[in-house]
Amino acid sequence: MSFQSARQDEIGKVGSGEIVGNVGVVSTYTDFEEGLKGGLFAKYNAGVVEFVDGEADSIMAGVVKRDITGALEDDGLYKATNSNIVDVIESGIVTVDVVAGLDVKKFDPVYVYNGATTEDQGKATNDATDAILVDGYFYKEVNTDVWAVRLK
Repeated sequence: MSFQSARQDEIGKVGSGEIVGNVGVVSTYTDFEEGLKGGLFAKYNAGVVEFVDGEADSIMAGVVKRDITGALEDDGLYKATNSNIVDVIESGIVTVDVVAGLDVKKFDPVYVYNGATTEDQGKATNDATDAILVDGYFYKEVNTDVWAVRLK
């Protein structure tokens, strides 16, 4: 049974680190830096998925998928005590944390903040300053400082 008022393009008010829909590429890694957080971009360095930390020439692995098994007291962080793998979303529509205070618009290019402000490292931004361009665009705001972005 269908409902005439249903919206097929609506994205629920979810947090970051979620894949939207069922189309995308998700890779699983066993070598990762402890403490990764869903919804932030991570880099790939010598076979290990790591925090974005201001290092020039970083290679972006993608967006860390939210760890649904993560302990609540650990803020859902990937830790050796609760996880032996990390999932990284490489393409598709995914929800990400965004640097606060930006004037983001649909179809703005997606950059990953890679500057000195540690609380913003790994967050999406539309500002090229201290950032790394990824192949994608902002699609839709789904919550405060959380956007769905399209990664190609």
